[in-house]
Amino acid sequence: MCMGLSNSILLGLKIFPPSSINNKTLEFFEFLKYETKSFRTYDILSKDNMLDAIPKSIKIRQTRTTKSQTKKLFEEFLKSLDKTLMIKNSEDDVSEIKWDEIDDFCSLLRLIERSDERKVRWALYHQYISGNLKISIDKLSGVLKEFKIKNLKKILNKILKTEKLSGLDAEFDGIIFTINHQPGDKLISRYLADAIEEPSRRSPGELEKEILSLIDEGSYSNQEISQALIIDEGLVSRVISKLRDQEKIVLSSFGQRGRRYFTTNCDNCPFGTTKSSCRKEALSFIISAFINDFDVNLTVNDFDSVETNQALLKIKRIIMMARKEKNTKLERNLSENLDDILSKVVDKFIEIQVSDKKFPNIPKINLKVHSNISNLPLLYQLGLRKGAQGGIHLMDKILHQASKSIKKEDRVKIKKHSLIEANNYLQYLGLDQSDSN
Repeated sequence: MCMGLSNSILLGLKIFPPSSINNKTLEFFEFLKYETKSFRTYDILSKDNMLDAIPKSIKIRQTRTTKSQTKKLFEEFLKSLDKTLMIKNSEDDVSEIKWDEIDDFCSLLRLIERSDERKVRWALYHQYISGNLKISIDKLSGVLKEFKIKNLKKILNKILKTEKLSGLDAEFDGIIFTINHQPGDKLISRYLADAIEEPSRRSPGELEKEILSLIDEGSYSNQEISQALIIDEGLVSRVISKLRDQEKIVLSSFGQRGRRYFTTNCDNCPFGTTKSSCRKEALSFIISAFINDFDVNLTVNDFDSVETNQALLKIKRIIMMARKEKNTKLERNLSENLDDILSKVVDKFIEIQVSDKKFPNIPKINLKVHSNISNLPLLYQLGLRKGAQGGIHLMDKILHQASKSIKKEDRVKIKKHSLIEANNYLQYLGLDQSDSN
């Protein structure tokens, strides 16, 4: 899950230098994370009690450090920790302890310990947030000397290449890493630091590509993008603002409660394709698939009502997925269970009641349909629509065949009744078929 670094972690990376990994700092963090369960129920902790527990800690290397030296180091650690706002440090005690933030920062330090790129990113962030816009490789080497990083230039070039895709204005000439932004720019801090969090975390540039790919096949709100890509909505909002400034996306419509929906800008395609060629390619694939798979001849005119290229691309994607092999063990298991689960939703809203007095031999369907049924997958909704239509036509044929035993007047009433019930059902799905006959 990729949410971006929290403000408390960013502040921690600012206060503590990269060398913290190789000194008592990390050990003190692990002491607080793993060996303070008996303390966590207290609002205020006595420093003396904490110091008494340190010599027994398995997380702190037992050296010849005297008690007074340990106390001095621990006091310096608590003063720095106080600056991160994770605790409130007083002369004799510690209070207002944010245990979750301490635990998260401790875990991040261990993650950084296992990656040279994370160490370099931390060093760059630490220098930048301190006001340094020109960072020499000698300075970075000094900051990171304890880690003996051999490929520092290669890592710097990799970071630069990745983050320039996101909008980072920086350069590296092999000697100086220059950041062409104002000190303290929060967005630049994200470029340098956010990728520290997870080994497979998307960089901002990769995130932009994922968002563009998503909304190139439909319109999405910030909330829907956040849910689809499992990222923080605030981060989505920042990326969307940037893409709008670059005119790569446009506001396509408003939804409920004024929610904004965005899609790619066909007049300034972020993928370098013209509107006409994009539409032509999508239509060519769809038409070819229908003739090959179903022996159904479609023409370009059949798609005149499809207003946007994004809708065509979505249709293309659906057709591509329909071609996927469906008889593997996994696919069979998937389809069987999906059918069972989605059927539960539909069955929940249909009850068979006592027969209508007008038609004593025909059970009446009482549709207690909740608006949530509209959250069913679109293709499933379309299946329900076709099923309702097919049911009406089937009943009509049965009634015609039984016309000798059923009066014409009753047959018309029965058909009308079934049509009304089917349309009532479909209205809740936004698929009203009142024009059916």
